[in-house]
Amino acid sequence: MKKFKIDRKKIKFEYEFLDGTSVKFEYLEPTTEMIDKAVEIDTPSGRMEFSKESLYELLQSDVDGAVEKLIEEQMRNGNIYEFKAKLDEELGKLKKSV
Repeated sequence: MKKFKIDRKKIKFEYEFLDGTSVKFEYLEPTTEMIDKAVEIDTPSGRMEFSKESLYELLQSDVDGAVEKLIEEQMRNGNIYEFKAKLDEELGKLKKSV
């Protein structure tokens, strides 16, 4: 008999901040609840806001404040949407290889 359990995919990566420090992160695939909430949003601005908000839940680090620091740095000095798209692309590659 086959046994099933939750198998939430994640990628591990290292991020180098502008100040030169590096921190290890994990980026988790979204849950059903998150996907359902995203589908219900009917405006582009709402989807963009949800995309930023979801990063707080999908990014994890053992370093206190690292997630917030990464998101703030990307919003102020980069493009948070392109960054999230790269993470999603890498997660998609992982899911295809399994």
